[in-house]
Amino acid sequence: MARISDLVGAVTALCGTACAQFGSNVPIDTRSLDEIYAAALKETGTLNVASGGDAGWQGDGTVAAFEGRFPGLKLNLTVDLSKYHDSRIDRAYLAGNEYIDVAILQTLHDFPRWRDQQRLLNYKPANFEDIYLGEKDLNGAFLPNSFNSFGNFVYDSTKVAAADVPKNYMEILDPKWKGKLVLTYPNDDDAVAYLFSIIVEKYGFGWLDALAQQDVQWVRGSETPSIKILENHSNSTGSDRVLTFTSIGYFKGPADFITSAPVEVPETKMSWCQTMAIFKSTKVPETAKLFMSYMSSPEIQGASGGLSTLMSLDSGNVYSSNITQISWFRNFMHDRATVDWWKLQFETTLGSAQGPGPLELFPKGS
Repeated sequence: MARISDLVGAVTALCGTACAQFGSNVPIDTRSLDEIYAAALKETGTLNVASGGDAGWQGDGTVAAFEGRFPGLKLNLTVDLSKYHDSRIDRAYLAGNEYIDVAILQTLHDFPRWRDQQRLLNYKPANFEDIYLGEKDLNGAFLPNSFNSFGNFVYDSTKVAAADVPKNYMEILDPKWKGKLVLTYPNDDDAVAYLFSIIVEKYGFGWLDALAQQDVQWVRGSETPSIKILENHSNSTGSDRVLTFTSIGYFKGPADFITSAPVEVPETKMSWCQTMAIFKSTKVPETAKLFMSYMSSPEIQGASGGLSTLMSLDSGNVYSSNITQISWFRNFMHDRATVDWWKLQFETTLGSAQGPGPLELFPKGS
């Protein structure tokens, strides 16, 4: 059984994404998806995936796609906040009863630590060379799953004209937005904390103090703001919350009136790659490899709306964007002292995060 001191001590060991452990180089798996599928069918058991998110339904599409593409295999994908998933994963490791086969998380600092503790199964899918270098471990200990971003303005287009959407974060301090903003507590989510740190670095803490006077509805979870905008859409007695910049959007069902507009140069938003890895403790390694290969394949990456972890498919050209920088968040997450400092600054102004967690509000099946 592992010791807590060993686990916690490893947290302080920092290493860049491309820094690989010494040892033999893992060969690329040149098998097709169907060939790996044939091997996976010989295994017994369900693939358990811990997926970072804040609404229970966020993994439904992945489960349906995987099980539909590979009949006979079972995928149990559990959505929860990444900061809770990684805690449970570590506790299971300490207790010697690991049960998660694959993790897909926002807590990017966990993956080099788990790699250095020899807990990850190195794996390189067939298109490994096409995956962005800065987002993968060179020995395949972890890979990028998808690009994500906070900072675009998400709004109800039936209540906000496109011409009135803010172009930068200073414009949300205009009195006309008072009582109309719904935002995620930056002291409750590391990615939102990083976005707010970028804004405060530019405009100063006076911006945060002024925002606190805008009668903002502060919520927990990054999909919650979009859901609140949806709820207020047809509610004539609602609070008229129509705008956020701490949500990617609404993904449960059709809601075409919820629209997104990017910030304009020289403003900067934050982006990151949700990262995935296989644990060595898995009892279904071929199924886990199939899942990693499938999620990295053109079948999935080609349907990502222009932003892809595959260089050949990335029509969004995330590395050449002049309004975001992918690698900065990874560096931010490794510096836990800086993360904690920023979150305490936000809590000093906004108070501690209040209300139920997003998975309490939006559990699976809701």
